[in-house]
Amino acid sequence: MASHGSSSGEKKPLVPQRAYKANPIMQTRDAATKRRRDMFFRRVQNGREDKKWEARGEQIQQLDFVSERKRWEAEKARQAPPEHDDIDEEILEDMALPELASNAPRVDELTEAEYIAAQEEFELQQLIASMEQESDARSQHYGSDDEDYDSIFMECAASVDQEYQQYQQHSQQENAALEDTDAMDMDMTDG
Repeated sequence: MASHGSSSGEKKPLVPQRAYKANPIMQTRDAATKRRRDMFFRRVQNGREDKKWEARGEQIQQLDFVSERKRWEAEKARQAPPEHDDIDEEILEDMALPELASNAPRVDELTEAEYIAAQEEFELQQLIASMEQESDARSQHYGSDDEDYDSIFMECAASVDQEYQQYQQHSQQENAALEDTDAMDMDMTDG
């Protein structure tokens, strides 16, 4: 008789022997912390790489722009008529320079940059002198604030009076024109 009891010759029930995957939700605290840390470092590294590529992209765009501009300038230089430096110098020498006052700088004694600087200084001196003359004339014309106010008021009053007179003349002319047309209408009805 065979008993189903515990005998040494009995076989154990078959349990499949396969690899199992741990439940990702059921992790130990250390494993979860490590996983979060790795994800954080990956995000930081990806952000850093993105910024590097963005900066490289801007550099590439700048290089493209510079090369395109140089190409454009070279094309324009080829299209431009050739320069004749000797002709330009002759033309400049033949051109009559404007007459300058006695204290104005002379061209033959100075280089071009010095000439321009001296010319600008001369023009500045003339401008300052003219401004001083204008301020003197204004200060003679207007004595005080009260006088300024009175003169401005009188100018405004005179301009308003002129406008009013022009308005009256215009309205009188219109009235006269209307009366003439009414008279003509009456003449036609009478006859």
